[in-house]
This record gives sequence, C-alpha cells and structure tokens, in this order.
Amino acid sequence: MPCLLYCVTLSAAPQATDLTGVSGQPLLTHDSAGLRIYWSELPDPETILAEGAAKKTAEQNFRQVLREIVAHTTPIPFSFPAVLPDLEAVDKLIAEQREYFTDALTRLTDTVQYQLTATWAADEQTDFAAPVIGCEYLKRRMEAETRVAAIDAKLRTVTAGCVREWRSRQDRRKHHWFALVSCADRDRFVAALRNAGPSEDVRLRLSGPWPPSEFVTRQNESR
Repeated sequence: MPCLLYCVTLSAAPQATDLTGVSGQPLLTHDSAGLRIYWSELPDPETILAEGAAKKTAEQNFRQVLREIVAHTTPIPFSFPAVLPDLEAVDKLIAEQREYFTDALTRLTDTVQYQLTATWAADEQTDFAAPVIGCEYLKRRMEAETRVAAIDAKLRTVTAGCVREWRSRQDRRKHHWFALVSCADRDRFVAALRNAGPSEDVRLRLSGPWPPSEFVTRQNESR
C-alpha cells in the first residue's frame, strides 16, 4: 500500500507515539540507517489527494501531526504530499539521502521554528495588480524596505539571546520572519514578543512551534 511520508528524525531521538495521521490512519514509524521515518498508509491516494477540499483537509491533518511530533523531538518534514509505493522505496530513499538528513538533524537537534507574518494596514487599500513605474515604484519600494527593516530590528532586539537564527522573505502584501529557537528557550521567546508591545500600522501574527524546515539547506543549495 502507498506510504505517505511525514518527517524524518534521528533513530535515537525521543519517539512520538499513538498519533493519528491523514484519513484517520495510524501514524507508523520505520527505522533505517540511523534515521526514523514517520509515515502512514494511504489507502486511496487518488481520492484523498484530489485537488480541492479533500486535499486541503489532508494537508491540515498532515500539519497537525507535525505539530504533535515537534512536542517530542526535532523532525525534518517532507513536502506534502510525499508518497512512495512501499517501505522498500522508503529504505532506498534513506540510503540515497542518509548523509543529508543526518547532517541536518544533528545541526538542528533540540530546536523549533516560529513564524511571524506581518501585514500593513496601508497595503489593504493598494491595488498591486495596477502597473507602477518610475518615481512611484521607487517610492513604494523604499517605503516597504524601511518598514520591514524597522520590524526586523525590533524583533531581533526584543528576542536577543533566545533566537539562534533569523530568516525572512517577502510575499506580496505580507512579510514572513522565521525564528530558529532552542526548545529550552521557547517560553522565553514567546514572552519576549508579548512584552514588546504593538508596532504602529502593522499586524504581526505568530504561529508555531513548527519543525525547523526553513533552516534546512536544500540539497541543490549545498552543491
């Protein structure tokens, strides 16, 4: 039966148990070459992963499983949906990528990822589909860079000492920050953000903890 892969951890890491995966299937583990794969059977992939509501529900379940695993250990998630035909194919995947996974998990052990998403009230009235050229384009770009830099500086200042690494990226109307935090510093990180107070004209939404996927060097980037 097809296997839906959730994430990989070190075999020696604490194990999450008694979890339910996508489509109500029990979450299973498979140890191979010093690594542990979390997976579940996928009895009807054509239906469960069909575009639309079914796939959206499956992805929500997938993300919830990752949240539950993060409470026990540090995993590296697979992109959804990662489906292999059987455990023999899983073993082949691990054999091919063992060094990559082991190096990443060793470097990121005992960490979690938090995400902060910023939206600005001024952008809600802006038509991003309308073409902008010349001075107006440069003006908007400079304003956007200035406000992002201000939030970036504030985040780094208020969480100094409890974030191992920051990464960020722009997504049209939103800007996303990702914080790599040691498990021992999770409460201190969240408390620091709550005590920082609001910033003018910006909404910041915090989510996490998540697996530290933004801090994994992709294989094509490491070559």
